[in-house]
Amino acid sequence: MTSTAITTCFACGSQELEPIFAARGIGFTLAQRPNDLATTSAVLCRACSHVQTPPLEDIASYYDTGYNFQLNDAEEDDIYAVEPDGTRVFRAEHQARSVAAKCDLHDGLRVLDYGCGKARTLELLSRAHPGITPFAFDVSDIYGALWSRFLPADRQAPYAVPESWVGTMDLVLSFFALEHTADPQGFVRELARLLRPGGRVHVVIPSMYRNISDLVVIDHVQHFSRLSLERLFADAGYSDIRIDAETHRAAFIVNAVHDPAALPARPAPSAADLAETMDKARAIARQWQDIATRIEAFEAGHPDTRCVIYGSGVYGMFIASTLKDRGRVLAFLDANPFRQGRELMGIPILAPDRVPEAAGAVYVGLNPQDARGIIAGVAALHDRPRSFFYL
Repeated sequence: MTSTAITTCFACGSQELEPIFAARGIGFTLAQRPNDLATTSAVLCRACSHVQTPPLEDIASYYDTGYNFQLNDAEEDDIYAVEPDGTRVFRAEHQARSVAAKCDLHDGLRVLDYGCGKARTLELLSRAHPGITPFAFDVSDIYGALWSRFLPADRQAPYAVPESWVGTMDLVLSFFALEHTADPQGFVRELARLLRPGGRVHVVIPSMYRNISDLVVIDHVQHFSRLSLERLFADAGYSDIRIDAETHRAAFIVNAVHDPAALPARPAPSAADLAETMDKARAIARQWQDIATRIEAFEAGHPDTRCVIYGSGVYGMFIASTLKDRGRVLAFLDANPFRQGRELMGIPILAPDRVPEAAGAVYVGLNPQDARGIIAGVAALHDRPRSFFYL
């Protein structure tokens, strides 16, 4: 983590910044690696309501060789939802459905997945819509073997986009990449450079307003609001900017048109909208400051009790790192079959129906908006009296 103080908003360029969060201890990368930090911090822009954290040091090297996200299995993915019949819907599946619903995927459409990682969503789209022409770009070459499963070599680009692609794309997709960059203005301008006039973007970015864990994922540098996204894309010359905060339960989806002949006016949010959004950001920061205190109080109130942590993502890691006696944790429980059988922080990850009998307490490391409903449906957790901690 860089120690340089942030003085300018990455989204709008304003210097009206307000510190809203600082916590000593461990921060977490999306790839689930704890990082020893002196502090984790965030500032709020009073001009556009954008929240940002210090970029990682040597960020290019990190994403080239240090990220390695979900490379253990070509099919590995996060669970997005569980249908009433028990069917799991994985994140790439949901993303592919959302693209198909919002974009006209006609034959011959040139579609680029920018910052694609494994390009799992692009692969699913290619299978469902074989008439499109897919392209993949990422800042690393570690995913090349996965791209080659469905893309010829001339439609793969590690490290740099070929000049022959510039101005030729009909649709540029980007899934959970914009939040990682230290230069979001340059990022969205680059997407426009790759589009033909009239081409469109479909960009998915996490929303900390729907999933508060985003604030403490340290390789997520940018924490956008609807207002800061509108400002960012308008300043980059996009028109017909549409921001959907509902289709993806924990993210914004931005759809916009690259039309150099019809540059929109810079949006001016109302004072009331700006104030309301900033108040929500401050409340999330206060919530994280309170969570650690409550974890410590629950642990102190259950001396010598063995426990499990439900969820092996950021929330679960935060709980484990906050506990004073991690030796009492018997297991992480996780419904994702790709995580079961591994270890995290030296603790085994088990399926939810394999709750150790000795576990008398359950720390629920899930999005607070969904946690109680999910836990109510896990019968194995309720086969005997247990104490539950919710974030």
